[in-house]
Amino acid sequence: MSLNLERKIIDFFSISKQISHFCLIFALFCALSAPAQTKHQQYLDYIDRYKQVALQSAREYGVPASITLAQGLLESYVGKSKMAVEANNHFGIKAYHWKGEVYGRSDSLGTVGYRKYGAPEDSFLDHARFLKGPRYSVLYQFDITDYRSWAQGLRDCGYAEDVNYPAKLINIIEQYELYALDGGKRIDDSPIVQPVEEETATGSDRWHHRKRRGHTAEQPTAQSPSQEQQHSYTPLRQGHVASSADND
Repeated sequence: MSLNLERKIIDFFSISKQISHFCLIFALFCALSAPAQTKHQQYLDYIDRYKQVALQSAREYGVPASITLAQGLLESYVGKSKMAVEANNHFGIKAYHWKGEVYGRSDSLGTVGYRKYGAPEDSFLDHARFLKGPRYSVLYQFDITDYRSWAQGLRDCGYAEDVNYPAKLINIIEQYELYALDGGKRIDDSPIVQPVEEETATGSDRWHHRKRRGHTAEQPTAQSPSQEQQHSYTPLRQGHVASSADND
């Protein structure tokens, strides 16, 4: 074998080795940087703004901060839904037994409307109070770090009719590592509920967790006071009227 041919073979394997190393480094870089690329700044801003009131909800009512923030992000469209902007209502809570301002009520159509708050933080604490009602009592058997059981439990208790609701909450919690707020870690030993076809509704009406089957969110089933459990609520801002939650 000639000397030139030997050198060409050596050079070929040397270059191949360098290319292999480059490909490996590039693949590792992509794997490490991918999660950061999927985090949207508006989500991060929302989390940063409301994480303290979510943690307050966890301390006072036992609702995981991760669940509260994921629900707020999802149901308020990152705080940009019309209801969130105009009524400070991030969770679509309706105005049953509500003595304060009401948003979106229509007497002609017989709609109840939604609670209007003085500040978004009031909506967060009222949401936590709402989840203390008897309908959701089963949720408190789960550890505060078990966000997957909480997400599925909300759907099972009738909070939302969207079959994808648990999976959407779980995906947000894991993508933005919200489980860390509850002192937990990512749970990898249980399957995520597989998404199915998306609903066509838009805005906060997608999360009509008091809707009864066969009725639209704008025309809820009428309920008697005996079916709705009253709860006191102390808002963050003075002058706002106390509320109660519908927890039949």
